[in-house]
Amino acid sequence: MKKIITLVVVVLLISAVFTGCQIMGEKEPVVYTLAALPNDAGEMTEYLYFVMKEMNIALEPFNVTVEYTVADDYSVVAESILSGTAHIGTPSGATYAKARIENNNIYPMFIRAPKGVASGYYSLIVTHIDNKSDFEGMSEEEALKSLKGKSFGFVAATSTSGRLVPTTTFWNLFGPDGTNEISSRSQVFELTTEDGGVFSEIQFGGCHSGSVNLVVNKKVYAGATWDSVDRDKDLPHLEPHRDNLYVIATVLVPNGPFWINKEFMKQEHIDAIVEHFVNLTPENASEGMFTENPVGESLHIEDRFLAVEPEFYEFLEVMFEEEK
Repeated sequence: MKKIITLVVVVLLISAVFTGCQIMGEKEPVVYTLAALPNDAGEMTEYLYFVMKEMNIALEPFNVTVEYTVADDYSVVAESILSGTAHIGTPSGATYAKARIENNNIYPMFIRAPKGVASGYYSLIVTHIDNKSDFEGMSEEEALKSLKGKSFGFVAATSTSGRLVPTTTFWNLFGPDGTNEISSRSQVFELTTEDGGVFSEIQFGGCHSGSVNLVVNKKVYAGATWDSVDRDKDLPHLEPHRDNLYVIATVLVPNGPFWINKEFMKQEHIDAIVEHFVNLTPENASEGMFTENPVGESLHIEDRFLAVEPEFYEFLEVMFEEEK
């Protein structure tokens, strides 16, 4: 009987040691979700494909994977990251900033840096080319003021270039520091002239392609969208519409970050992603990620990624705070 008991104890000890080794040697699998807007075909963009691939390489030692989920618009991205149903947000400075105002656990990780510089892109206000003669002889400020009383198209409520920046532009023109014709930013993007607003009609395209189509199809007189600093770059939402658009005004905007909610991601995983991306080069990245002749959002061989802190986007937080 004593031998049987001894044997059972030995078996249990061996089993415990074996199980312990398994636990120590293997980490529990974790899945994070990257929420992003799709391309015009409703699919993940090539740029995001490569970004997600590199995130998976960075997190492989932790037995962590990153998956993609489609978001209808920027507000869905924000809600998903705030609630933890998604973990990594698509680049949009305004979406990130608005989410951070609600929860200071929201943090930026890194940004795309053309030629290694923390650059940005243009927020545009455009109209149909048929309206070009309406702006002859006008300065940019005069041209923007002439839009009062006309119909206007925004992208989405939390779009940086497609809503927040143009709202601020018109607020500066018509608000207390301008002509003092309006007293609330909502009079720019929510209220029409019938209710004391700037524009006779307001429409939201939902995405940049949608906003551009509103202008091209003359559903609105003018609208907002974005363009690359490299104007020779083919962007799906602008091609083949460039010849049908007239640019009324431009504002340079810092690139938006890939961002996370620290409540739902381990710090070591966040650090691993950032470390991986700031050290990415054409030599060590996935084949095809960097190219000499980029199309759309593709990366140029001189592009890099830079880590950023919340302070980089404080001006956007201020814009949102002022809307309250």
